[in-house]
This record gives sequence, C-alpha cells and structure tokens, in this order.
Amino acid sequence: MNLPTAGARPKWRMLLLSAFALQGTLSAQTPAAGPSGAELKVMLDTVWVMVTAFLVFWMNAGFGFVESGLCRAKNATNILGKNFIVFAFSTLAYWSVGFAIMYGDGSAYFGWNGWFLGGADNSPATGEAYKGVFTSLNWTGVPLLAKFFFQLVFAGTAATIVSGCVAERIHYKSFIVFTLLLVGIAYPTTGHWIWGGGWLASMGFRDFAGSTVVHAVGGWAGLAGILLLGPRKGKHRPDGTMIPIPGHSMAMVFLGGVILWLGWFGFNPGSTMAVDPKAISHVAMTTNLACCAAILSSTVLAWVMLGKPDFTMTVNGSLAGLVGVTAG
Repeated sequence: MNLPTAGARPKWRMLLLSAFALQGTLSAQTPAAGPSGAELKVMLDTVWVMVTAFLVFWMNAGFGFVESGLCRAKNATNILGKNFIVFAFSTLAYWSVGFAIMYGDGSAYFGWNGWFLGGADNSPATGEAYKGVFTSLNWTGVPLLAKFFFQLVFAGTAATIVSGCVAERIHYKSFIVFTLLLVGIAYPTTGHWIWGGGWLASMGFRDFAGSTVVHAVGGWAGLAGILLLGPRKGKHRPDGTMIPIPGHSMAMVFLGGVILWLGWFGFNPGSTMAVDPKAISHVAMTTNLACCAAILSSTVLAWVMLGKPDFTMTVNGSLAGLVGVTAG
C-alpha cells in the first residue's frame, strides 16, 4: 500500500480541514423559506379551480354520449364530431373577444377591455388590492389564466347544449358559425349582465354556478335553432302525425349520464373558486341531493304516465335537477 510521504501530509491535512470548514459553512446556512400562508392559499385555490375545470371539460364527453345515444345510428358520428370541435371554436371565440365582453370593465351592458386577455392585471390580488381591467373577478385569488380557463369551460358547455338541441338538424359549417357567434357575443353579453357586474347584477340577480348564464342561455339559443331549422327529417307522417324516433344506444346514454353527474361536481363546487371545505362539501351534497330527487321524481312520473319506467326520462330528469340546483 502506498502511504503519503512526510512532505505530502500537510497537503492532506489542509484538504481535510477545508472540507470540514466547507461542511460547517453549509450546515450553518439558513434553509430556504417555504411559501407564506398567502402564497400557499393561492396555490391550493389554483389547483382546485383547475381540477374542477378539467371535470367540467370532461362533460363534453357526457353530452356527446347522451346526444348521440338518443339519436339514430346514422347520425352518431356527426353528433360526436360536433361535440368534439365545439370546444376548439369556443376557445378561439372566448379568448379573442368573449372573455373581454363578459368580464372586462365597461358599461352595464357589456365589457370593452381585455381583448385577447390583454390589459392591466395583477391577479391573484383581490378586492381593493386588485388593479386591472377584470374588476368583476377580483373576488377570487387565482391567476388570470386560471380564471379564464374555468370560465372557458362554462362557455363551451353552453355551446354543447345547443349541439343537443339541433342534433340531426344542422350542418357542420352552420354549427361552427353558430358556435362562434354564441360564445363570442351572445353568451358573454348575457354573462356580463349577471356575472360581469352588469345591470342585472345591480338589481340583485343571483346565479351561483350558471343555471341562467350557462344552461338557460344555451337552451334559449338551442330553441332558436330548433324554430329556425324545424323538425328532424322523418319525424312526421304526411298527415302531420309524429313518428317516434328511438335512440340507437341506451348504453351510450347511460355512460353520458354518469359522466355528466360526475362533471357537475366540478361545475357547482368549483364555482367557489377557492378551497373552502365547508362551502365545497355543502355545494357537493346539495348538488347530489338535487340529482337524486330529480331521478326519483322523473322515474315515478314516467311510470305513472306510461305504465313502466322510461330510462331516457330518468336521465333527462337527472339533468333537469342538476341544472335547477346550479342556480344556488
């Protein structure tokens, strides 16, 4: 074994002393401080908002399954295609102009600041500390992009509702144009009146999670489309009497109904836009009770009127209950 010579020993000693000194210096350094309480709250609130937004986005699949399952097999691909592309065009319309009209500072009727998510903004500051062009959203302490994405999936839901109303009636091109106009202008204008600090909000109008802003607006737009397009082909006999058109897949309807039920636990509890355990659990429980009561009542009603349970009535009844409780 080779041992260090007498001349080399001082060098070894110096190296060892330097190593011990360096270790002591590193040990004495103050560890990096963790996030403050306020920063931690912003992080938790942001995660909550984004996760619930992902659940709402997943509702696109639910609507697609329900709509296509209740229609004829030959039109299933067309309906699924519309439900797939609707969020893409909704995103472009809402990002460019819709979000600014809905939440941008402006008049009592529509906003005119924040086009393309531009303009001043110091989110996640809240209340009086917020300095930006989206004052109506200063109550939630999450970054602007989290606010936008959560509201975007709501806007996409409104457009998806229209897809179900005009199923087997509308062409692709017409549906794309309709979606751009709805999400870019009509939906955010109504939303500004209620959620954007507009004239209905000033009168005390309350809509917790979008029973009117999302579902009623989507329903009204769908009704307009139905009146404009007329009944589905093959719906009436020459004498004017109706021909029942049964859905081609109750399995798809079942899967879609379950997905929508799950998605509503993002839709309603997520509208707190903050990690508030008491509020979240209360909203989730109320949402579930409304759905269950609606399932029971719609099943019994169909049983009494038709003499047997009707699964489509049960699923549609569950959606009616979920939409109703969304008002808060």
